[in-house]
Amino acid sequence: MNEYRRSTSPMLAFNFLPVAFSADRFDGGLVEFESSEQLRDLQQKLVGTHVVTRTRDGIACIPLTAAADIHGEATSFATRDHRSLTMRLVQEALTRAVLGWGYKLRRRYPPEFVSRLKGRDLLEPSVRGRRQEDLAKLHVFPQFRLDARVAGPSNCPGVIVGVKTRYEIDMTVADLIQRGVKVTGFDVMHLDETIELDPELDALAARRNAGAIERVENGFLILRDAPGVSRVRADQAWLASRRDAFNDVIAALAGADGTRIAKELEKATFDLLGAFGRYDKTIEIGKRLTKQPIEIATGLSISIEVPVGSSTGRTASWSRYETPTFRFDQAGDKNHPSSPDKGLDQYGPFDVEFFAKKKPKIAIVTPRVHKGVVENFMTKFLYGVQGEKVFSQGFIRKYHLSGCDWVMHAFDGGPTDAAAYRRACKDALQDGNVDLAIVITSEAQTHLAGNDSPYLVAKSTFMGQGVPVQEVRIETVRQSKLAYPLNSIALACYAKLGGIPFVIAAPRALAHELVIGIGSAHVKAGGSDDVERIVGITTVFSSDGNYLLSNKSRDADYADYPQELLQSLTECIEDIKVRNAWQKGDELRLVFHVFKPLKDIEAVAVKNLVERLTREYAKVEFAFLHVSTDHDWVMFDRASNGVANSWGPGGGPAKGHYVPDRGYAVPIGHREMLIAVGGPMDLKSAMHGAPRPLLLKLHRESTFTDIEYLARQVYRFTFMSWRNMYPSRIPVTIMYSDLIADLLGHLRYVKYWNLDAITTKLRSSRWFL
Repeated sequence: MNEYRRSTSPMLAFNFLPVAFSADRFDGGLVEFESSEQLRDLQQKLVGTHVVTRTRDGIACIPLTAAADIHGEATSFATRDHRSLTMRLVQEALTRAVLGWGYKLRRRYPPEFVSRLKGRDLLEPSVRGRRQEDLAKLHVFPQFRLDARVAGPSNCPGVIVGVKTRYEIDMTVADLIQRGVKVTGFDVMHLDETIELDPELDALAARRNAGAIERVENGFLILRDAPGVSRVRADQAWLASRRDAFNDVIAALAGADGTRIAKELEKATFDLLGAFGRYDKTIEIGKRLTKQPIEIATGLSISIEVPVGSSTGRTASWSRYETPTFRFDQAGDKNHPSSPDKGLDQYGPFDVEFFAKKKPKIAIVTPRVHKGVVENFMTKFLYGVQGEKVFSQGFIRKYHLSGCDWVMHAFDGGPTDAAAYRRACKDALQDGNVDLAIVITSEAQTHLAGNDSPYLVAKSTFMGQGVPVQEVRIETVRQSKLAYPLNSIALACYAKLGGIPFVIAAPRALAHELVIGIGSAHVKAGGSDDVERIVGITTVFSSDGNYLLSNKSRDADYADYPQELLQSLTECIEDIKVRNAWQKGDELRLVFHVFKPLKDIEAVAVKNLVERLTREYAKVEFAFLHVSTDHDWVMFDRASNGVANSWGPGGGPAKGHYVPDRGYAVPIGHREMLIAVGGPMDLKSAMHGAPRPLLLKLHRESTFTDIEYLARQVYRFTFMSWRNMYPSRIPVTIMYSDLIADLLGHLRYVKYWNLDAITTKLRSSRWFL
């Protein structure tokens, strides 16, 4: 937890090109809005001559040239007051610019294009000159996206320059099978012949996802999770552009040379997608766009500026959020300013005075062949690793337990024998009350799913009886350096036992404040043809980061999901209300974090919940915050030379060049915020790409609108994971919901699994860590 401190002031920059307009007003036509069909008809009728889009006043029809007629009532639009409309004009102009450069579009709005120019293929230098013609059919190209935004850093409109890699395999699946490539499990694309290809679009854009390959049968690919057809011809299908599939194809075609090619490709990809590479590409695209003003409508043009934060560009306002103080007692007397691990060593857990399971009973399930090394592992787990600064106390002393009763359940069976695991788990449950199960698995199981997965079978068996499970792989057990993994395992185990290891010091609000994560899992009753349904997942925390409980809604069709989610949220609030003895005169503040919103569907449920609570309490306010990593924003620090990697000073290239430290927060307009959550010290290697910041978006229906307060709270919550001792890239509200959704998604295929088990004894457990 030692935080890297920079000796110089940051020079924050962004992949964002500000836009300046040549006039305060522009002319066009305005048509009264009647229906979505009317809007589509107008767009088709005026394509190429006007930009047609809906505004708050109606449908705006803006002529692109002086020769185009005014359609609708002649109207003068103020550039500043109609920012969404003007940025739509900018987006159209960017699309025309890309086409003018000679590129085909993968997507029109915002324009995406692949650069296949000579010398741009990142893979080509590694395979050039080889006799294997097949390798010449593999490509890795840069792909760009130009996204016009109403606001950005420096509070001005502009264009985000997004860049990623595009993996392409110019061979059908049939060709790959003939060459010995194992294709089972990979997603495939097929040509949708019902779509008439636009001549301005990339030819590959007509390929659509068909599903994942379950098996190959007589020249056909039998698909699972298929949205349409259930099988396609192998000679009319292509592997989807995924890095894992691409790497497998290289390994199969290149043979012994595959390792070298993969390593060189990793370096070439980093040169493009590392922080410095992304900044360099932003400058390159900016130079092409800033050569001369771009006309976006009659009498209105734009000038595109250099990136915000560049040496001659605009500057952005920012704040630096500090590491929170970690608290280890209710009175607030036992604190550590930066490290939960050091605080636990010094004070013990937050709930040391009232934790009930002072001598928990632990069942260890392991194949008999591993019994000896697992016994040694458990001794170090319980009593510590001698001679190490980290985890020298062991689980019992560090968490102030009086002892531990543990019983080894060694069984005869191989590492992938799920049936043997199930029998051993049942034997452990018959042995008496069990508080926690530690199950030894192996990397050999990672490809297994459903009833074939020993890990999932063990989870299902124990959790069905209300017993949380901690998985430990035998490869971890055999490590010579165990202190750090044991430290994280002990933290998760204590939390799964119902303990509260630590919380964070948080500003005291006048209102009762709850922070609620909303996630969702998609479930099916059986095969791939069954209708998919949605389960809402709710995790509830106090403002100091203490996990209170989780709940799930009943699985429901999409149309019924808001009502089921509302019922689940209401149950959570009722539980907390009784637990904390809320009174009618109290004020409530509910902060909701959601990672993948289904349009406005969750916001509707939240608003209905607030309306119900308003009848019971003096004041109820809420904030609905979309916490996202799915965006093109990148934050740079031109003053950052990076830090020495694990090889030591001078032992290799520094990691984190142009990467800003953790904690920088930059406002994007009035309702959005970027937060850097991965600094140079958080990168695993010098080849790690640019960390993606968190993008926070405050929903327009929110009644509590202090984005600065909410952003600081989100940042504090990135330090609150009880899964390990290190800060995460996302707040625990989102992390825990995702972990629950992921486990539920896998457990649904296990025989005898009861989804309702997590709403009984495990409701306030952290079983998912």
